[in-house]
Amino acid sequence: MNYQVEIDQSGRGGRISYIENGQALFFDWEFATDGAYVFVPKPEHWDAYWESNNLSWAQGRRQEILERLSEEVRRQQAQGARVTIEDREIHFQF
Repeated sequence: MNYQVEIDQSGRGGRISYIENGQALFFDWEFATDGAYVFVPKPEHWDAYWESNNLSWAQGRRQEILERLSEEVRRQQAQGARVTIEDREIHFQF
């Protein structure tokens, strides 16, 4: 499966695009005193969130997509960071 991750920055935050087969999921992110955070829907809201945005192809794939997203962000911008996927965010600790 082909996918890509694009990171846009505006000030101390921005938007990350996870693009797969020509369709994109968008996530906000921002720097914090202990690293950076990417904000994601909670596990119990994931499927409904993407369905309501007409992106039902992401349903049932939270862990897979967030692992791909976090690894690619780490590769592009934060190679030395420790990464944790949590309920509401992905935390990149520098």
